[in-house]
Amino acid sequence: MKSIQLVSNKQKNPECVHPERVTFFKQGQVMEAINEHNEMYYLFFYKQQFLTAVKTKSLKRYSYIAQAFSEGAIYEAPHPFIEALVTENQPLQKLSYPQLIKKIDHNHTKQEQAHILTFFESFIPKKQLFKEIKSLFYQYRREGKMFAAYTIVRELRDFAPKNSFVKQVGNDLSFSKFHTMYEEESQKLKNRDPLFAEENASNHLKISILENENRWIEAVSIHMKEISVHPTNEGYQTFINVVNHHFDENSHTCLLEELSRSLPSFDRLSEDLFQKYMHTRQLHKLSKLVTEQGVELDNSQLQALSTTLETFDFTEHPESMNALMERIVAAHPENAEPLLEKYVKALMETLDLEDISERLSGFPRHFSIIEKVDRMNGIRDDLDQMQQLGEWYYELEQLDKALECFQLEMEMKPSDPKPLRWLAQVYQDKKMVHESKAYQQLCIDVQKWA
Repeated sequence: MKSIQLVSNKQKNPECVHPERVTFFKQGQVMEAINEHNEMYYLFFYKQQFLTAVKTKSLKRYSYIAQAFSEGAIYEAPHPFIEALVTENQPLQKLSYPQLIKKIDHNHTKQEQAHILTFFESFIPKKQLFKEIKSLFYQYRREGKMFAAYTIVRELRDFAPKNSFVKQVGNDLSFSKFHTMYEEESQKLKNRDPLFAEENASNHLKISILENENRWIEAVSIHMKEISVHPTNEGYQTFINVVNHHFDENSHTCLLEELSRSLPSFDRLSEDLFQKYMHTRQLHKLSKLVTEQGVELDNSQLQALSTTLETFDFTEHPESMNALMERIVAAHPENAEPLLEKYVKALMETLDLEDISERLSGFPRHFSIIEKVDRMNGIRDDLDQMQQLGEWYYELEQLDKALECFQLEMEMKPSDPKPLRWLAQVYQDKKMVHESKAYQQLCIDVQKWA
């Protein structure tokens, strides 16, 4: 993912930071990012809306951030959620504490303001934050909004449970009926305290709340969590519909890949990833899906894969294709020989004979290309067999390796014209006309001297 630019009124040039990970915790999102000097920044979001960014060297042990990264849903960069959060909030402007207070006062309820202020315990003195939240409580109480005032008390209780003021107000008889409502999780709370209602809602209801507030990134996160625990075709289809609406093709694939790591045996998900990898010809990813997550391909998928491989460039990630090739050969041995030869040629571009032979150890030995590799591996260190080894390399279009063998043969048998003829042929195939003619002439001279 590209770097994030943080804009500030105090700096002429934006601060560039690179995201590391993000956590989704309750209504907040906190993103870790580092700049070119390896300094850590925390980017704060509330209900997907950017608040500010803060540079830090250390965190308080029991702070909001520590809790968020301990208990929240964490997504490592690069990730579609990180990209979406950044894209939705451009430009990202760093605010001073007074500017932040002004911003949240304008955009959020007092209860939300109190909750947001607790995010910054590691950066702003706790006494200062407590005083700010306490003032919100008094504003509500002066207005006679006792229930709303009690929601602030609850925030203070979570923020500073041992504070004497919190204990005193918490025991105030005028708030006792509200305390009972929360203890009993009264239905009335759903309308009167939306934050409490959201935090205590089922995933299904929470998704509905998030979608109604256009918090679609959070909604997709909950969808993924729900499907991971309770996979159903209906739930998966709903998830796909939401993802299709909000994310591009690459992000869509990334989310499916992440979901697949927790649901390797969910057939619809495996089929969707199979189709995406086939469409984009990312067969190395398909192979990884099979080997690392144990996804099984059915006969129709293997047949489709075999057809695709007929025109596939094996030189890209050939070492990762072994698992797919083994399955195709086992399922359709009658069509395997040409594919195996293409595969072996690609392996020869990056691996030596010993490694290739080891990779092919799981294949049936009766295929001619497998037999040839076995024979080549058997004579690879035999100087008396360099001519034969070179000819086999030539048959497999490995011209540079063939050259090495024929040159060794020429050095050991300077009066033999055969390696010279082969050297002339190989250089001709490599379009190196001058070298080819030189070896042709040398071959003629050797034959004259014989």
